Amino acid sequence: MKTKTTDVLILLLTTAFILACTLVSVQAQTTTQQPQTQDATQTQTTQAPNLQTELGLTPDQIQKWRAMNQELRPQEIAGSVKVRQTKLALAEAMEAQNPNEDMIKQRAKELADAQSVMTQLQALRQARMLQILTPDQRVKLKEIRERNQALRRANQQQTMNGLNQRQRLKRSNAPLLNPAERRAVRRQQKPLK
Repeated sequence: MKTKTTDVLILLLTTAFILACTLVSVQAQTTTQQPQTQDATQTQTTQAPNLQTELGLTPDQIQKWRAMNQELRPQEIAGSVKVRQTKLALAEAMEAQNPNEDMIKQRAKELADAQSVMTQLQALRQARMLQILTPDQRVKLKEIRERNQALRRANQQQTMNGLNQRQRLKRSNAPLLNPAERRAVRRQQKPLK
């Protein structure tokens, strides 16, 4: 159970990291269309707070980050498309009129392979990013990730509390039945054969 939780946590953190990198990549593409001057670089870093500004990246680090994004982004886009296509193919195989188990297994393997490629790309991106950062920036990145994770947990908890509250309201409107009465109601609801 712990390994599943750890795997899910790693996947969530990696996804958040990729989203942050994508944001930086988009910003990098829009700023490279304009002449790159010292003033333009300062304006970019003083805009909306993002990972670059929170980490305090130097111009050299930003340049390396952009190069990494330009190299990995096309592979990530192709990988995302492949994952989406294999998910659809698997769904079609499962929902077919006459499901073929061998076909379902093949489609599931293709999906797993596509997801594996995406995980490898995410790990490669994260390793390269960590190589760009200084030890202090790595500590700061860890703090940012922990803060974002805590926010996600709080949001999930609020969502669950809202669902639980709705369930309690539904139950409070329903008449309270003892187990024998519930069984009798279920028997009455079963269709006659």
